[in-house]
Amino acid sequence: MNGTVQPLVAKLNELNDSHLQLIELGESKKRAVIDNQINELIAVMNQESKLAKQVEQLENEREQLVYEFLLERGIKSKLRLNLTELARLVFDPDEKQQLLDARSTLFDTLQRFQQLNDLNKQLIQQALEYVDFSLEMMALVPEQEATYQHPAEKAYGFTRSGLFDTRG
Repeated sequence: MNGTVQPLVAKLNELNDSHLQLIELGESKKRAVIDNQINELIAVMNQESKLAKQVEQLENEREQLVYEFLLERGIKSKLRLNLTELARLVFDPDEKQQLLDARSTLFDTLQRFQQLNDLNKQLIQQALEYVDFSLEMMALVPEQEATYQHPAEKAYGFTRSGLFDTRG
């Protein structure tokens, strides 16, 4: 590797691209939740799962590249340096700037991804609350008919025991 940060910058760019794809899937998930498209939501979540595994693999590769870079600098422990701290070990100004630019781009993408995930979480929570509310409303059993009846008079006709007519 001869001491350059180019492989690490390339890996950060790959991570950024993967997170941009996750953002696109997150937008699709948002539309599916809003439009109540359950099959679409499931398909998007399956794609997200595959992409999340890919991101995990890229992250492991990034950690390995950082470790190799530190070894080349004579640091033999597996320090968990953030990219800003790692940039202090880069002496070429162009490479340092490339590393910091890649870090900044990835950070911005991760911020957008986090905001979208928070929004999707709220939408899904609201959808679940609506379903729960709807089920509670359907399960309510009317105690009496909606019209006035004198308490001493017997009820005529029939009273329903629920929302659904179970008579065959």
